[in-house]
This record gives sequence, C-alpha cells and structure tokens, in this order.
Amino acid sequence: HVCDMFATCLRHVCDMFAKRGGKALTQSPPLLNVENLRTHIHTDRGIVRAVDGVSFMLCQGKTLGIVGESGSGKSVMCRTILRLLPRTAVTPDNSHVSFDGHNLRRLSEKEFNRIRGRYIAMIFQDPMSSLNPVMKVGKQISETLSHHLGMK
Repeated sequence: HVCDMFATCLRHVCDMFAKRGGKALTQSPPLLNVENLRTHIHTDRGIVRAVDGVSFMLCQGKTLGIVGESGSGKSVMCRTILRLLPRTAVTPDNSHVSFDGHNLRRLSEKEFNRIRGRYIAMIFQDPMSSLNPVMKVGKQISETLSHHLGMK
C-alpha cells in the first residue's frame, strides 16, 4: 500500500530529525488523529474498498500533504473524516478519527456541525460539485461565516 509506505517513510524522517537535535514533528499532541480509517462503498457490482486502513497524525501548526494517483481514495478519505459520504458508504467501527481530543465518530450530527466548517473543513477540487450554480458565490462563502461566527 502506498499509504503504508508513506507512513513508514514519514516516521523514519521524524526519527532522523529528532536524533539530529531537532524537535520531532510528532512531539505535540495531534490535532487530527486518524487510525485504521476504512471506507467501503456498496455498489451494484459489489463492495468498493475506497479507503482501506489509513492512519496518520497531524499536529497543530504542521502541514501534511496527501498524494496519490487519481482514484486512490484521497478525497473519499477526507469526506470520511468530515462525514460527507453517500448513504451507501460504510466506515467500520474499528476506524478512529479524533480532532482536538474529540472522537468525531461519537459526536451527534448537531455536535459535528459545530466543528465542521469552523474548525475542520475541506476545499473541494471540482468547483462544479462544490458550489451551487444557482446561488451567488458571495452568499455561499458568507454562509459559513454567518453560521459559525454569527457574522452578517
């Protein structure tokens, strides 16, 4: 798996950096912690394992780049974290996602909506599926500010 190789390489780089007197990239508690993330989508042709066992940590103030071939599951992984999946998708119970110490999988939809968009969000690649073409762009952008920050 490309993700397994990437995680192993990242741990190796962090260890080397720490041994040379630098601060390890994983010393502070993780802001986002993803363990054994799996997303299986049921289709007419069977089950598609779109995400299969991805684990990573992201500490506050750090940047993580996720790369992979087209169709490798990057967007599905992000949609899984944000709970923006189609109804036919299933994430097994042994997958764990925590953000700032909160287990995102245990939050109610109402509780999750307070976090999504204000503290954790996704910038979608395709503007045709991201923006509503019958709604003004300014209205769509201001909607998040209004909802989360009470701005007019």
